[in-house]
Order: sequence, then structure tokens, then C-alpha cells
Amino acid sequence: MNTVEILANAEGHESFPLVIPAIAFAIIAAGFFTFLGLVTYSYKDVAARHRQKWSDASDHAAHH
Repeated sequence: MNTVEILANAEGHESFPLVIPAIAFAIIAAGFFTFLGLVTYSYKDVAARHRQKWSDASDHAAHH
């Protein structure tokens, strides 16, 4: 036995069952990161659209 096992046994370490299976935590995390990726992807062209809008406004103001 190694030191960690000896200390765990000496303290009377109790293990508690998980509320959901371990694979469910991975599935939830993967779904959450996929959702965040989709949100990030939805903003991919926002800067380009705003750049054009602002450049048109500045060009228009320069003509006056």
C-alpha cells in the first residue's frame, strides 16, 4: 500500500455514490461546450457587418 491509501484508510474515508453516472458528467460538459461554440460561431461576422455600416456613415459625412 502506498501512503495515500494508508492515510485514506486511517481517516475512515467514506466514498459516496455519484448522483448521476460519471459518463453523464462528460455528456453534459460536451453539450455545454458545444452550445458555447454555437453562440461564438453566431457572432463570427458581426464585426464585418458593423465595419461596413460605420465606414458608410463616415464616407457619407465626408461628402458634406
